[in-house]
Amino acid sequence: MHKGENVISLALAVVVVLTFIAVQRQWNPASLKEVASSAEDFILTSTGIRGQVPDLVGYERLKTYRLEGYRAALYRRTPASLVFASGLLVVYDRNDHPVFKLETLEGSKDPWTTLYDFNGRRGLPVPGSRSRSEYTKNLTGDGVPVAVIGQYSGGDHCCTVATIIGLGTDEVKVLGRIDGMDGLPFEGLEIRNIRKDKCWECVAHRPYMTICGAHPDAADVLSIYAFTNGQYVDSTKDYADYLNGVLRQNLTKWRQEKNLSLALLQTLAAQFAQLGQKDEGKRFFAMNLNPFLLNLQQKGIDPNGCLDDLENLMDRVPAMQLPTTPSTSPAPSRK
Repeated sequence: MHKGENVISLALAVVVVLTFIAVQRQWNPASLKEVASSAEDFILTSTGIRGQVPDLVGYERLKTYRLEGYRAALYRRTPASLVFASGLLVVYDRNDHPVFKLETLEGSKDPWTTLYDFNGRRGLPVPGSRSRSEYTKNLTGDGVPVAVIGQYSGGDHCCTVATIIGLGTDEVKVLGRIDGMDGLPFEGLEIRNIRKDKCWECVAHRPYMTICGAHPDAADVLSIYAFTNGQYVDSTKDYADYLNGVLRQNLTKWRQEKNLSLALLQTLAAQFAQLGQKDEGKRFFAMNLNPFLLNLQQKGIDPNGCLDDLENLMDRVPAMQLPTTPSTSPAPSRK
C-alpha cells in the first residue's frame, strides 16, 4: 500500500518538474516587469478552446469582434470597482496568438471601449438595424483592412482617444492616434472621403471652452487627419477648402432663428480664426452676442470678459491662410 502511494507521489512530482521546465522554456524574463508581461502572454496563448477567443485569467470577456483574418476581444479586470476597472483589448491571429494589445479603462457597468462600426451611424451600431456590423475598411487605399478603436477615459465630458490600426497579412501596426476628442466614442470623430480618392480622412471634433458658457456652449474646432507616408497625421492646413465649406454651412445655419446658440456663435468665431480671419471672427462674435447678454448677466459673467476670453480662444486655434473668403454680410446682428 505504502509502496504504491510512493510511486504515485513520485510520478506527480515528475509531472510538476516537467511542467515547470516547459513553462521556463516559454518564459525567459529578464526582470520582474517582463515576468508579468510574459506570464500574461503565456496565459493568453494557452487558454481557451481552438476556434474560440481565449479567456484571460483575472479578466472577464466583454465583447468579441471579427476583423477579417483576425479577431479581437475586450476584457475587464475582475472584480471591478463600483465605477471603473482596468481592461485590455487584444487582437488575435488565426492561431489565437495575441498580436496586438491595448490597455483600456472600462466602466463597471458598461464598456468604455469599442470599435468603429462602418455600417453604423457615427461609428456606432444603429438600434434595430438589420445591417451586420462591419469593423474594418480599406481606408488607406492599399488594400489593408483598417480598424479604429475608441477609448473613453471616464469623467465628465472627457475624453476619447482613437487608435487606428492596420491589419496586414503579416503584422498589425498602429497607423495613428487621435486624442482630445469630446464625449464617448465616437461622438467626436467622423471618417470621411473628403477628396473622393482612395484614402479616407478622419475628422476630429475638439471642444474649445471660454468663460462665456459651460461645456455645451464650447466652440467645435475641427482637425483633419490624412494618411501620409504610412501614418495618419494632422493635415488640417491642407484642407482649407473643406473648412471653408463647413464655415459656409454654419453661416447658413446661423441665419435660421431656430439654430441660434452660443455654441454655434463661438464655433463660427473659432472657424474664422482657423481660416486666418481672426479680426472677422472677433467682429462677428461681438455683433451677434446681444441675444445672449441677459443669460450671461444672470450667470454673473462679464460680457467684456467673455469677449476677451473669446479672443484668447482664437489665439489658441491653429490658423491657416485661406485663398478665398466666404461672404459674411448676410449674417446680421441679432438684437
